[in-house]
Amino acid sequence: MSTIDASRSTDRNLDWLLENLRTKTPGIRHVLVLTRDGLKMCYTTGLERDGADQLAALAAGIQSLSLSASAEFGDSIGAGQAMVEFAGGLLLIVPAGAGAHLAVVAEEDGEVGLIAHNMNELVEQIGVYLTAAPRQAETSGERP
Repeated sequence: MSTIDASRSTDRNLDWLLENLRTKTPGIRHVLVLTRDGLKMCYTTGLERDGADQLAALAAGIQSLSLSASAEFGDSIGAGQAMVEFAGGLLLIVPAGAGAHLAVVAEEDGEVGLIAHNMNELVEQIGVYLTAAPRQAETSGERP
């Protein structure tokens, strides 16, 4: 199996696995894999491209805040999970491989324990294939 190339933000190689998570877990509306810096990698149907971009940016920001809180007030800057409750839903984010995260938007009455369990199960299955190397700055010889 090949890894997902984060530079191809429209890469949809793992759609079927994300769709399986969505359909087998009651209450899940959308599933998205994103890079650490907020680029969408792949996502489920029903989530439009602009919505996927917005969700990726939001999830990256929330995950960054979570990691900062862990570094400041927790034991270390480990890879943790984050959950945000908002009017009408929930957003859950878990690490999903080197430089990648799995985000789920769920109904507000979704069973968080089951959703988180199924998310972590998916990450165990595919996490080694989800890598997003840090983006490299282009070198053109010119200075800005």
